[in-house]
Amino acid sequence: MSKYTQDKNYIYYENSNIPINKLDIRDVSILEEKEQELLLKGYQFFHQTLSENTNFDEQYFQLLHRKTFEELYDFAGEYRTINISKGYSPFCQVRFLNQTSNKIFSELKKDNFLKDYSDKPKELFAQKISYYMCELIAFHPFPELNGRITRLFFDMIATFNGFEYIDYQNTLETNDDENEFIKASINCLAGKESTMFKIVLDGLKKSE
Repeated sequence: MSKYTQDKNYIYYENSNIPINKLDIRDVSILEEKEQELLLKGYQFFHQTLSENTNFDEQYFQLLHRKTFEELYDFAGEYRTINISKGYSPFCQVRFLNQTSNKIFSELKKDNFLKDYSDKPKELFAQKISYYMCELIAFHPFPELNGRITRLFFDMIATFNGFEYIDYQNTLETNDDENEFIKASINCLAGKESTMFKIVLDGLKKSE
């Protein structure tokens, strides 16, 4: 669990990289296990509630975060109120969060929330997913757990279109230096989507 660089230390226990949580868990490994447990429950819940009426809009994106992690964090589903970065990679500044959100989700709405790709070429679908994934990675609106919620978001879109969850297994190493998904995310911030496109394309498979 790596800590964000931010304007002020507002979500972590003092002198730690552990977010303040409702269960007062202070051990990183125990907290990560709890987050994973809640994430799996989130996958189950949102998969079961997918329907033709599901719109993958901003409200849904925030609901994913809130419903999945509200047992653990007070900030679940809430956008951050300070600027954050990781390493030399700054994310969207707070003053532009609303503007950026409107841009991304307005564009996604014009694309019918990517609900029309069940019979289209996989490459085209992967291209759309990687584009919007890069946009949401740069947006990075939540204090924590942005990557997992972004992947959950697109896994639900993939499922809606008759695909399995996107397989990131070989790209999500525990060591940040070897994590291909993080490298692709950094490329996203530099406006380069090709690495993420390859990851998404390799990970997309039609459900049998």
